[in-house]
Amino acid sequence: MSREIKRNSNGRSGLYKADLAHRKTELRHKTKKKNTRFSQQMQNYVLRCLSEDYSPEQIGGRAKLENVEIISHKLIHQHIWKDKRAGGKLDKHSRIKGRRYRKRASLKDKRGLILGGTDISTRPSIVDRKERIGDLEIDLVIGKDHNRTLLPVKDCSK
Repeated sequence: MSREIKRNSNGRSGLYKADLAHRKTELRHKTKKKNTRFSQQMQNYVLRCLSEDYSPEQIGGRAKLENVEIISHKLIHQHIWKDKRAGGKLDKHSRIKGRRYRKRASLKDKRGLILGGTDISTRPSIVDRKERIGDLEIDLVIGKDHNRTLLPVKDCSK
């Protein structure tokens, strides 16, 4: 409520009046930037910047500086992937090269898992003698549900 009063109060007296607030709101709606489409002019600008290997974030920032219509980097990314699905080559200029964002809370996340790990008891007996370069004894201990890890280092000097 206080934001409404601050925004729509009379600038001189500081009083809030409903009819004044309504007029101010209508004026804001008239001058508000409308939902613009990705115009041909915007597409040409994006293509030119992409050919110079600018990132979508840089293109959006340059558009603001050069007083071109403001372009969202998300809109540019969408344009790039739409072009790729249509068989275009705009993604060749993109820095992310097709990697998609993954939600961190995914239950199917496989990051950090050691697949095909072997047990320490299955290593060759020559490693226990530590006669070769590279026979370092480090055991990675992974806790329950991969929540904790422990890396004990043993002294292998003779």
